Amino acid sequence: MQDGNERNQRFSQTVETMRGSMFRVARGMVRSDADAEDAVSAATVTAYEHLDSLRNPDALPGYLMRCTVNACHAILRRRKREITSEDLSPFSPGCHMETPMWMYVANLPEKFRLPILLRYGEGISLDDTARILRIPKGTVSSRCSRGLDILKQQLTEEGSGYDK
Repeated sequence: MQDGNERNQRFSQTVETMRGSMFRVARGMVRSDADAEDAVSAATVTAYEHLDSLRNPDALPGYLMRCTVNACHAILRRRKREITSEDLSPFSPGCHMETPMWMYVANLPEKFRLPILLRYGEGISLDDTARILRIPKGTVSSRCSRGLDILKQQLTEEGSGYDK
């Protein structure tokens, strides 16, 4: 059993380590830097508030990512009720995903985009991606595969040189 200071220190270190990944996933979902920061902040607060109920401290990174995805869904639900201007830039400048390929990924439907962002953008395992998204592993695998097929088709049609 960890004491409070040790638990808080481990939590802080894990959040610091995961913050970039949490932001990139949030950015890929909400497509706005401000909303992505809000989602990461909300996820961090939620994870901290429920830290005592986490049985396995090693599960904290996955739990933080799950909280991030949930926070993004809440923002997207709230956004549907609001009239806002669209942020058309898919990823922030300087982000490692600021490449033509990731811009194509950003235009995929969320059900394909999110598994691809987690699996290939963040290198999260199939099992962990399934847990984060709360869908079966087979569904993650098929959505990644289908999303990659869509990307390949789009890139081939445009003759962008990614048609291999």
